[in-house]
Amino acid sequence: MTTFTVYRFDKDRDSKVRVGTLVERRRRDRGNNIVGLLKLAANRFKLPSGQRIQIEFGGILVEL
Repeated sequence: MTTFTVYRFDKDRDSKVRVGTLVERRRRDRGNNIVGLLKLAANRFKLPSGQRIQIEFGGILVEL
């Protein structure tokens, strides 16, 4: 199992704020992991409109 940290981007402070953590339970790579994680994070951590959500994926920050 791998954990991914989920952030929201705060425009006023120009910084990222930690929202929570997602756990990847897949044993094998199924492709499109980044897209699936972004959709899961968007559904699980509902944010007000206009705010962006980010996931740290293998040292890379991916944004929705």
